[in-house]
Amino acid sequence: MRNDQTLDVGVVGLGTHGLNRAQTLVDFDQRVYGSDASPDARNRFERRFGSAHFESPTELFEEDLNAVVITTPNKFHEPVATAAMKRGIDVFMEKPLAHTLASAERIADTAAETGQTCMVGFQSRFLNVCKILKWYIDRGFFGEITHVQSAYMRRRGVPGRGSWYTSKELAGGGALIDIGIHVIDLLFYFLDEPTVADVASTTRRDFGNQESYAYLDMWGEDDDANMFDVEDSASAFLEFEGDRTATMETAWAVNADSVHAYQIHGTEAGALLDITDIPNTDGEVDQTLEFFETRSGGVDHYLDTSVTANRNNPYREQIRAFLDAVAANDTPDINTVEQALAVQRLVERIYTDNE
Repeated sequence: MRNDQTLDVGVVGLGTHGLNRAQTLVDFDQRVYGSDASPDARNRFERRFGSAHFESPTELFEEDLNAVVITTPNKFHEPVATAAMKRGIDVFMEKPLAHTLASAERIADTAAETGQTCMVGFQSRFLNVCKILKWYIDRGFFGEITHVQSAYMRRRGVPGRGSWYTSKELAGGGALIDIGIHVIDLLFYFLDEPTVADVASTTRRDFGNQESYAYLDMWGEDDDANMFDVEDSASAFLEFEGDRTATMETAWAVNADSVHAYQIHGTEAGALLDITDIPNTDGEVDQTLEFFETRSGGVDHYLDTSVTANRNNPYREQIRAFLDAVAANDTPDINTVEQALAVQRLVERIYTDNE
């Protein structure tokens, strides 16, 4: 049940993501406060929201906050999140949990010790088509799921060479920990948080460090091709307990069509989920969910079903779920710190295997 209580929520990190999350909070009639080391970022926040802002999270936490949303570079998730939780403030942070597994584990330990809510921003779980697919999976529609083919690749999509995204020290990695982590999260979601048995993987750096890198658009400023010490693609074959398997392809840059899709192989039926984030001619994002069956009634035949659902904004829904949990002093069962830690362990395993 949705709680309409007005909360005091801080936003740490007032870049694009921080401003977007602050806007969502304001849309939900919450009181927002900001924190960023950059005076320009704080000024933008003040002009847009007219709210109090602070240079450091320490100053921000002097306010009587109910919750904080963290959108800083990955390296700074731990000090902000742990400080907040130790002060009795619930936490929502953008994925990943942290830039390293050790840092992620310390965040999870603090959440367990303090009992505070700590949600992590894996918004794809909130897409209507993903929730529908999960509903059918949980009811056994596909029989036993034996294999999932998954891919999240951009033809060109390095998010600003020379930015913190392309620094291993600040981000912890490249394409895998940025967008590949969404693939791992949905695999874990669809397969009911499976235990990883074995991994065979490769990471590559083929495009981002090239001076001649050709692109039509870039998420951030293309400042420094030399500051690119992370991978721009990764491939993995995953084995889970119970003889289930999955393949994963992720890339910031590849000479192929951009795609974000999952092919489910089940003993009774299969499915194709395509949530590729390429706007169509109407400016909307195409989302495809199809089911595939084979039957023998009358004569042997194939039965293909297209699922139609309302499109929704998963970013807003995950913030709403977080606010509801904070207002009700409840613990959400989706996008939990434990789920995020399991994802981070697999990311670390892939990176370690490729050092």
